[in-house]
Amino acid sequence: MEVILNSVFSILLAINLISGILILPYPINMLFLAVSSFRWKDPAISSYYSESELPIVTIQLPVYNEANVIKTTLSRISKLIYPRNKIQIQILDDSTDETSQIINLEVTSLVNQGFKVKIIRRNNRTGYKAGALANGLKHGTSDFVAIFDADFKVDSHFLQKTIHFFKDNNKLGAINTRWVHTNLSYSLFTRSMAIGLDQHFLVEKLGRKRRNAFLNFNGTGGIWRAETIKKSGGWSSSTLTEDLDLAYRAQSKGYEILYLKDTANAQEIPPTLRCWIIQQSRWSKGFSQNLRKNYSHFLKKNNNKSRIQGTLHLTQYFVVLLILVNTISSSILLYFPQFDGDTYFIFGMLFSIGSIFVIITYMITNIRAKRPLWHVLLIPLFLFWGAGLIVRMGIGTISGLIRKGGEFVRTPKFDLSNSKENKIINIREKIPLDKVFLAELAYMLILFLGLIKGLELGGSYLSQAIYYLFLLFSMVNLVISELLHAFFSH
Repeated sequence: MEVILNSVFSILLAINLISGILILPYPINMLFLAVSSFRWKDPAISSYYSESELPIVTIQLPVYNEANVIKTTLSRISKLIYPRNKIQIQILDDSTDETSQIINLEVTSLVNQGFKVKIIRRNNRTGYKAGALANGLKHGTSDFVAIFDADFKVDSHFLQKTIHFFKDNNKLGAINTRWVHTNLSYSLFTRSMAIGLDQHFLVEKLGRKRRNAFLNFNGTGGIWRAETIKKSGGWSSSTLTEDLDLAYRAQSKGYEILYLKDTANAQEIPPTLRCWIIQQSRWSKGFSQNLRKNYSHFLKKNNNKSRIQGTLHLTQYFVVLLILVNTISSSILLYFPQFDGDTYFIFGMLFSIGSIFVIITYMITNIRAKRPLWHVLLIPLFLFWGAGLIVRMGIGTISGLIRKGGEFVRTPKFDLSNSKENKIINIREKIPLDKVFLAELAYMLILFLGLIKGLELGGSYLSQAIYYLFLLFSMVNLVISELLHAFFSH
């Protein structure tokens, strides 16, 4: 029996140390990209289309039950500064609620303003968003396709700022622009969670572009050359992040994706923890699916530096898996009498270094976003709310490695930009508990046992106990939210 326990201990210790070490490259790379992105300047347009040369652009609006926001978005589309005879608007409406009636009314106004508008409706949601976009391409006749989600407040100069980059540059496949936030000031939660989105758009994308690494296309707020989409294999629903999938396939074909930081379109930050669950569950699964689908081909097409960046990019959600593995193994190891506190000291030191790199990166993000200095104090809140999603993102990551496709669950949008009305009540729909909830409870129990044992042992174990306490509180916060949705919502 002692031999078996010693073997189990050795295996757990190896798993614990390896998982702790494997986490480190991610925060190090975050800071590396932040430093790499210093003094970034958007590229300048080198050649302009003449008025008569301006190409026709199809604007695709994939819509599914977006009654709260679609009217405002269509109104903003109508303000685009571009010859109206060279804009084709496709409303890809898969809605099953009153959204379709709103669209019908608004389209009349658009047509009266001189726009060419086509509403494309399907009998089913085959392929979800990817399927809708692919179906829309069959009905389009233009060389360029701009894509906007239903909650986007489009910059009226968007086409003027983007279309000219395509002139005389056949290798440019797509342009993506930055997201800003319509409801940043809506609540402490939205202010905090904006930090993660801003880090992506103001640090990560700039740093990756500086290092000639592959970029993702963010699914909206961008424009594609239609030929690039077709030659890269078209939109596919084999992953839940169809935008990332197409972007990697296009760049593997030799096409470039341009990113413009100074061209921004406004979107709504998911305003509740439940909305973040929906979004992050989809993204974590989609990233893993893309890793499985595109990684081997990606490796063949890149040099070592680009391979490193691409690997860290596609596996970014593996961090949550590594944290799960590390904390679970740590909690169990604490109950082995032969476990040495010096091991915890080593891990604690590595974890502290990684945490410092992460915090510095988010501080740089705050400066880049030109937010008030006090927003730095929101970084712990962002990490706290994000940590609560660890089990769901971990399961999503594993699921994406096992199976392709799946249901595309849209992130709810509520048009919260103009006021602080009590619209939050409408967000609290009744959502039944699922199997993942049981996994979250099990993880909380493991954290609790690790916390109790760490406090009991004291000394060098206390720092780990504080880490467990942070994760445990974040999980409790999430579980309470899920219970409220399940039993006290309407």
